[in-house]
Amino acid sequence: MIDNGPIIFIDDDPDDQALFKPLLEQITPQREIIFFESGQKALDFLKSSDERAFLIISEVYMQELNGLELRREIEKDPVLRRRAIPFIFLTHPIHKSMVEEAYELTIQGFFEKKSNLSAMQTQLQAIVDYWVNCLHPNRFKDDE
Repeated sequence: MIDNGPIIFIDDDPDDQALFKPLLEQITPQREIIFFESGQKALDFLKSSDERAFLIISEVYMQELNGLELRREIEKDPVLRRRAIPFIFLTHPIHKSMVEEAYELTIQGFFEKKSNLSAMQTQLQAIVDYWVNCLHPNRFKDDE
């Protein structure tokens, strides 16, 4: 089984990146965390890398290729779609129509950003723990 891919974190707010980076590094110190400030940069990385990411955590609201557009692009690309990388949104504010649209794009989770560090850490810990224990296609080597 493959279990060492990076977590891809996409958010164009440098303050949010500064908040989430140490939390993710503390929760999963053995795993690389790769930050992108736009959906387009994340998409370019995913298309150019053979590395199988463990998890994608994305903001919805971004200037250059927002999170929903990014998910659409991943779903349209047969190579990226086949990688079956778990994709969740971590965003604020939340609107019902946005959540409905996101789930139509076959995301695996939609979470509202918590307002304090302790709650953020608890939320991220639960997300990572779930995906560490969940079996999905990208957890297996091609020959398994």
